[in-house]
Amino acid sequence: MLNDWLEALVSILFPQRCPVCRQWADAKGWCQACLTRTAKIRQISLPLHNLVWLDACLTVADYSGPVQRLIRDMKFRRITRHTVRLRQLLHHAVKPQKVQGMDAVVPVPLHAARLRERGFNQTALIFRPWAARQGIIWLEALTRTRATEPQWELDLKQRRKNIKGAFAVTRPELIVGKNILLVDDIFTSGLTMEECARVLKRAGAAKVQGLALTSGAR
Repeated sequence: MLNDWLEALVSILFPQRCPVCRQWADAKGWCQACLTRTAKIRQISLPLHNLVWLDACLTVADYSGPVQRLIRDMKFRRITRHTVRLRQLLHHAVKPQKVQGMDAVVPVPLHAARLRERGFNQTALIFRPWAARQGIIWLEALTRTRATEPQWELDLKQRRKNIKGAFAVTRPELIVGKNILLVDDIFTSGLTMEECARVLKRAGAAKVQGLALTSGAR
């Protein structure tokens, strides 16, 4: 509640323009019309991507235009103020019934070296406060065991090799029998989420459903 008041105060003192139409925005950084057009929940076709460990995967917005720019600014220019705008996409599109029955929200982790370099995991910044509002436990149950190349730089065969065996479950006793909501900022080929789902299922998770903020996939 305190964060809501602070965000509202900041928006009054430092008003923002909508990243799409450039009109003056509301407290969360979007005009209502552009927010409604941008934040649209979509189900990924898992068979189309040959994904077998994920039970389902939802995405919230297309990875294009202003949304793509906001994410890139966060990741590569460390502009963390975009977190509020990106989180608002989640609040608008993901209704409670879409995540009903989930026991914990687990983020896709960064490697420790990448985390030190960037200073934050953008997925955690975006999703953790949202998870709290949904009343779902935030559980950092995965670790990235080795540094991997950025997936977007590789072809599909290279991506599979790059990500294979790159994750491990740190607290398997907290995973056994649980329904896990696996979250990430971008879904491209789905191979990162698929590998995370594989190790979570092998650690005893009952169900692993994905939720990505953005995707260009179908």
